[in-house]
Amino acid sequence: MGSFNPRKFTDPDRLRSLDPRRLRAFLAPWRNYLSGRGFEFPDPAEAIDYQSLAHILLTPDHTTPREMVDALYYVHETASADDMEELLAAARRRGVGIEEDPEATPEDVAIDIWLAAPDLLQERHAEAVARKQKNFEYFAPRQTGSRPFPPLDDDLRHRIQAELDTWFADHRRGRGCRVFVFRHAPLVWILIRHGLPMRREAGHQDDGRSSTQFYRPQQHDVLIYDEQNGEIGVHATTKGERKLYLATFGRFLFDDEDHFPPLDKFTLAPLVEDGAAALEVGDVDGIAAVRLVECRRYFGGSFKEIEIRRAENVLAALAERGRPGLAGGRLMSATFKVKFDASDKERAVTIRPPGIARYERNEDSELVERWLKERGFIRTNQGADDDEAATAVLEGA
Repeated sequence: MGSFNPRKFTDPDRLRSLDPRRLRAFLAPWRNYLSGRGFEFPDPAEAIDYQSLAHILLTPDHTTPREMVDALYYVHETASADDMEELLAAARRRGVGIEEDPEATPEDVAIDIWLAAPDLLQERHAEAVARKQKNFEYFAPRQTGSRPFPPLDDDLRHRIQAELDTWFADHRRGRGCRVFVFRHAPLVWILIRHGLPMRREAGHQDDGRSSTQFYRPQQHDVLIYDEQNGEIGVHATTKGERKLYLATFGRFLFDDEDHFPPLDKFTLAPLVEDGAAALEVGDVDGIAAVRLVECRRYFGGSFKEIEIRRAENVLAALAERGRPGLAGGRLMSATFKVKFDASDKERAVTIRPPGIARYERNEDSELVERWLKERGFIRTNQGADDDEAATAVLEGA
């Protein structure tokens, strides 16, 4: 059976936005395949038959070159104005020569980079995928404090990839993973591209016949390291992958497989012990006000009772009715509305011990964590009683 690639070209109108000269050069390696499917390359002075080309790209079969599909995918995914700026800057840094064309569109630049240095385009795509991710579990280092991210040369990268590949192969995910590192001080983004378990799907042929496609999907896991506090965030599909990344990067980068132990990070005790004083923000520059708008308490019992309380200001509402704050039961989660000095709109933050924090925007995390530390919501003496108590999760709203 021929190879199958689930990536599929789905935007035929995009073809007309490409410079015809560049499009011919881009597709030249697959001239024989395209000719075999009825598309003949026109002379430079002749118009391209976009309709015929789009039909071929929209209807891949078992003979479709995987390399062509991947090339189309990477060009399509890195053809924005932001991508163009980053690609041009990266090409200058690495001495990659491309055509000086002031009229080139982002799509044209993506093609030029692919023709000159395809690895550079793949790296840009990997960085874009990594920085779009907003869901992380954060783990504090065993020894707290700022610590720079160690240099990662090609030899160390290959050893890390080999270590990860052993685990991936043992767990039916194949080999050939790739590790990409992007530094945006004080944060370092790490993307691990690897395979998933094989998948078998029914396929439909143009002549009406059915077929079976057997392939390995691709996964992108993301880590983010904060050099200011030494914490690392992990976005992974399974617990096994999460533990793999913590142990592997701890051992190879910090000489300690247990450098990032699973520790409790958050507590909601200040809401019970301090009441409205826990919402004070006067000592935190950048935050104008915080109010508690929802909380969940677990009372247990034979019916496993859970109370969900919502209000524009939960603590003020309880005080107005003479209720004794949030004493009683166990606080499971609390949602706050935070008013930032630089924004007219409040944004929600949810804390769920032992380790989950949900922010509407990644940019809010630094200020909010400063407030959480000042009010005692972040533990200073973290314990490691529960192996599954992840340190923190950032989830995009």
